[in-house]
Amino acid sequence: MSGKRIENRAGGRAVPSGGGRTPGNGKGRRERVMMVVMIVLAAIMALAAVVTVLWSRWVVKPSLPGPDPVSSKPADDPGASGDPGPEQEEGVRPLSTGERRSEDFFTVLIFGEDIVSGSTDTLMVASYDVTNQKATVMSIPRDTIYNSPYKSVAQKMINSVYPMSGGGAEGVKALKTEVSRLVGFVPDYYVKINWEIVGQLVEAIGGVDFYIPWHMGYDDPYQDLHIHFEEGWIRLNGRQAMEVVRWRKNNDGVPAPSSDISRLNVQHDFLKAVLEQTLQPQNVLKVPQLVDLFNQNVESDMTLGNMVWFAQSAVVGGLDTEDVNFTTMPYYGVDIDGAVYLYRVFPKQKELIALINESLNPYVEEVTIDQLDLISVSDDGNRLSSSTGRLKDPSAG
Repeated sequence: MSGKRIENRAGGRAVPSGGGRTPGNGKGRRERVMMVVMIVLAAIMALAAVVTVLWSRWVVKPSLPGPDPVSSKPADDPGASGDPGPEQEEGVRPLSTGERRSEDFFTVLIFGEDIVSGSTDTLMVASYDVTNQKATVMSIPRDTIYNSPYKSVAQKMINSVYPMSGGGAEGVKALKTEVSRLVGFVPDYYVKINWEIVGQLVEAIGGVDFYIPWHMGYDDPYQDLHIHFEEGWIRLNGRQAMEVVRWRKNNDGVPAPSSDISRLNVQHDFLKAVLEQTLQPQNVLKVPQLVDLFNQNVESDMTLGNMVWFAQSAVVGGLDTEDVNFTTMPYYGVDIDGAVYLYRVFPKQKELIALINESLNPYVEEVTIDQLDLISVSDDGNRLSSSTGRLKDPSAG
């Protein structure tokens, strides 16, 4: 090509095509530059397409579950299908179902096993209204008494349901059943957390600023657990964060009547601090790392893509810590010398129903007392009764 002669139309004189500073050579350079630009743009477009595909695989909006295995219909109901779920108590209305407040209103049962006993000492019901960017997380105290057929007081506490049912899928099903009798609806999803994720998450987001509300001094050589903090602000690392969420009492007593409630209050404040730190813009780039942490430490009937969708909805939607209400189930306890149910927890019925319908219930139909199975205790702390009128352990009455 360089030896070919072309006509110079401007002057009529032929020049070699490969030499000299001519208008034709400038055009060639421009074409080469344009070619490079187009290649770069094509590469960017290809990269964008790959990211879009990967992101679409990562971010998957959860589909609301159909009829739940934990059904509110009795087995002989002609409309019932599949597993009939919990036995319907005589005179008790079915759980809330039907029309939902919004297709973007989700509920989740969250629980974590105690490292030693396997009991679900952390148990929460959460709702997230994506449309209005409002969330509520209600902790259920581990000592809450439920309508249990077992004789032992410890086996009447709701934290025993999961291990007493063998754990795994059967344990999850049993726990959803008992929680549904407490709140009047079946949570859409469940999330079982390995608490090791707390420390790893805190490390991933660079630590968390947290105010220690009081002196914490507890030692458990059996678990090699040593918790020592003084009141005040501290930048928690992963190990310290694990110690804070596991604290329940001090060696010489506790700063509140119920050690479990004190721990729940600390956990709520800690979760707020973690949420505020995680929602910072700089942590958006850490989504792949956070997803990997969840993949290793969380068991759920949601996919990772579903969880990332929730995270994306919170960040993009502008969810703020002020929009998340961490609360504890309204409760009362007994403190009577010689009482069998000393320091056990029982729901305050009216306050609980109000909280459920205001912040947790995903359905238009309101929850009422005749849908629930709530246990109360006599004034002397020795006899139980159920809002259904029936005790599965009649001797407890």
